[in-house]
Amino acid sequence: MTDLHAISRAPMIPGGLLGVFAHPDDETLGAGGILASAASVGVGVGVVTATRGELGEILTPELAHLADDRPALAHEREHELSRALSALGVRAHRFLDTEPGLAAKRPTHFTDSGMAWIRTGLAGPGTESGADALTSVPVEVAARLLAAVVRRARPQVVITEEAHGSYGHPDHVHLHQVTMRAVELAADAAPTEEVDDPLSDLEPWDVPVVGWIVEPETRFRAALRWLDAMVDRQPQFGTRGDALGTVAADHELPSVVVPDEQVDLTIDVKPVLPAVVQAMQAHRTQVQAVHLLDLTRQENRGLPVCGWFAVSNGILQPLLGTASLRLAPGRDRVEELSDPRTIDGLTRDRLAGTRGTDRLAAFLGGTVA
Repeated sequence: MTDLHAISRAPMIPGGLLGVFAHPDDETLGAGGILASAASVGVGVGVVTATRGELGEILTPELAHLADDRPALAHEREHELSRALSALGVRAHRFLDTEPGLAAKRPTHFTDSGMAWIRTGLAGPGTESGADALTSVPVEVAARLLAAVVRRARPQVVITEEAHGSYGHPDHVHLHQVTMRAVELAADAAPTEEVDDPLSDLEPWDVPVVGWIVEPETRFRAALRWLDAMVDRQPQFGTRGDALGTVAADHELPSVVVPDEQVDLTIDVKPVLPAVVQAMQAHRTQVQAVHLLDLTRQENRGLPVCGWFAVSNGILQPLLGTASLRLAPGRDRVEELSDPRTIDGLTRDRLAGTRGTDRLAAFLGGTVA
């Protein structure tokens, strides 16, 4: 098992992929297929996590006592994150609040801001956040810390949440804003007079590609229809023994699901789904009923889903065989991508002869689906 402290000390691999997420499990549920796919072809993959998920739900009955001990829950979720990152092949990790600098403008630790379900697929602010909640950290402060990571890692691709936070979680929304500001700051060569500035003495870096994690609507609705029919035939139950529900295909969907024309890249991630499932199972306090279909069986080929899982709301979600990105305007310079493994002349260029989205897909270790 990967030691989280060890990979937190490991240097970010220059020229690779950097994922930026709010809580432990977001790297897996939102972007696990992309992270594992890139890692599987030797791309250096790093992850930044903004909080330790102190206000997360606790699905595992034997850990229910952690609801009254948030520091202990945070510690448990660090262990879960360690196992998940190991499964995905992530080689370096940082908690955003461990970045030095701007001490007078920030809390020592950034904590989970919490959320409350407004309806299925839409969350809003919770009532338990404290003064050190991530959403209380000014965007400019958190962004300067993240920009320092970007300057050191010099990634060719950064991925994060879409603007509405996938399903409205306040931390996800805030971190999208932080990430987009961070890539601007990382590229800005202007000197700063900030006291204790984390960007001092770090060379600017202009990230060519920033991708927002999304799902194409047509593909997602087809998956929901299949899940609904499957549960009618074969009811599914959660960790606590409760029956898990489904969302009707014509229901209003979370913001991570976008019209097909807003998706810039969809890649096939079926080869790395076992790693993604292992990472999901590592997040045992947050994820339940993880199931991967046997994709070698003829009857499972061509289905709109490859499996399913659920989180604390007890609603089954489809495990797709694809992963999709929407590219940020101005951060869609895919022609600038190069095979990061060729920096030291270790291998031939996997990206040779590719253009456009095919080039980005090759960088991420997949093929356009």
